[in-house]
Amino acid sequence: MTRSRRVGAALAGAVLFGVLTSPAAGAAEESPRPVTAGALPTPQTDGIVLSVEIVGDTVYVGGHFDKARPAGVSPGGAGEVPRDNLMAFDLRTGEILPWSPSVTATEFESSTDPGALCDSVGTDRWRCDSVFDITAGPDGKRVYVGGDFDRIDGSWRSRVAAFDTAGRTLVDDFAPRVAGRVRTVSATREAVYLGGAFDAVDGVERTRLAAVSPTGGLLDWTPEADATVHSLRAVPSHGRVLLGGAFDTVNGQRRVALSAVDTASGANVSWQWEAPSVEDVVTDIVTDEKGNAYFGSYNWHGTNPRLEGRGAVRIDDGATVWMDGCYGDTQSVAVAEGVVYAASHTHSCAALDAIPEDGPIDYQRLTAETAAVGGSAVRDTNHVSEGDPVPELLPWLPNTNGGPQDSPWKNGPWAIDANSEYVVVGGEFTTVNGQPQQSLTRFAARSVPGAVHNGPQVPFGAPEVRRNWISRDVTIEWQGTWDAQNSAIRYEVIRVGTSEPIHTVTRESWPWEIPSMSFTDTDAPSGDTEYWIRAVDADGASIGSPRGSTGW
Repeated sequence: MTRSRRVGAALAGAVLFGVLTSPAAGAAEESPRPVTAGALPTPQTDGIVLSVEIVGDTVYVGGHFDKARPAGVSPGGAGEVPRDNLMAFDLRTGEILPWSPSVTATEFESSTDPGALCDSVGTDRWRCDSVFDITAGPDGKRVYVGGDFDRIDGSWRSRVAAFDTAGRTLVDDFAPRVAGRVRTVSATREAVYLGGAFDAVDGVERTRLAAVSPTGGLLDWTPEADATVHSLRAVPSHGRVLLGGAFDTVNGQRRVALSAVDTASGANVSWQWEAPSVEDVVTDIVTDEKGNAYFGSYNWHGTNPRLEGRGAVRIDDGATVWMDGCYGDTQSVAVAEGVVYAASHTHSCAALDAIPEDGPIDYQRLTAETAAVGGSAVRDTNHVSEGDPVPELLPWLPNTNGGPQDSPWKNGPWAIDANSEYVVVGGEFTTVNGQPQQSLTRFAARSVPGAVHNGPQVPFGAPEVRRNWISRDVTIEWQGTWDAQNSAIRYEVIRVGTSEPIHTVTRESWPWEIPSMSFTDTDAPSGDTEYWIRAVDADGASIGSPRGSTGW
């Protein structure tokens, strides 16, 4: 199981996708079950979280913020503490941990605004010190951070640094000097791979890609990309480093948005996948132990065909496993327990017959899909053709807003990480499931004590009740509801005055596909009779409707 930390969204039919692979023979038919959809109490920051990384029972958080505060606390309230672009909290309790490194950068002068993730410190003067990525080393004894900063705790650290996880102290002998933004880091036992928008390391030319040793020495690994690298993933078992970003070429060869190079030489390796458009940008890549890589993307131009949802390819050759065909920029992905979680603003998943453009949900910003192929596309849409392999959309529908009104992006979630028990989300959002919560949230598996369920949703209206004055039977009609963590809901028809339901029926519901149901009570008593409906999901969460009456 491999997890995601990276920020990816923009700061600012005759398409080949490689050889399509089939689901593994003998694969289990039962769909994996995502975590619950009710948010657990989680710390907050006063800014934007660009990266989250789970290491054991600690969550490391990076981004652009000045303070952190406990769950439920408003800005400036009790328990707020200084946190300078890095913080940590306890995965299980949500407690803010005392780790508080000072992350900053040298001020510079420019008549050009460098962007919203830098701070204005005077007329034409700026400071850029955001943390873009946090990633654990292969044994979990270190975390590496990459970004715009050049100092940590007063020590010079040019855009990349390392902390030991035992004492959470800065590693003294890891101090390469990177000339430009580091967007992404991936570490193996032999090398720490860097990607971003830089042009040199330790004074030696490196074009957006480089590798250093665990002690910080520059390695002879020299691939080149012609535009920003947003994500990379080293996979030593396959001898490859997967690359994602805004590039059109790697090592001078046309390789748009997603490609792979050799872990030792940096040379291009065989690769089948091709992007639908040169405007596509792969924002994040994660891998699993089954030989697959999963990625998210956005398209900066907006014309079709374009890639904005999620996809899966084989690590060893780039052959397509599935594409979901959804619209809406995807900032980050994570994979755990057979589920691909995504931070995005998903809409119009016509290939999956889900989240329609004109549906009741504007954007679904948190989604879960199967890592394995879940079926075939039901229609042509964008770059996916009817019959192509697609994942199954799973019932995990928590949601956030897009963030502050003055945000230039309004992306909502920007980063996501997952393990077998928790999903942690970071971003610029200010609400989760309609409740105030800024920039961080977490969700737990059903097996975790204190997991919060998010079951049948309101509004859930009263049934329409009509008596046939000849037969005296009563017909009860109602519209169902939907559930944030289960697709199937059991509906119980309750006659007021009876202790048990007089009828039950189970139907599948989604926010965009609400069933209508009816039942005729042939044993209805005479006179005015009232009925109500109880909706119950597989986790036992339930809500009741108002009453409907034969006398109304």
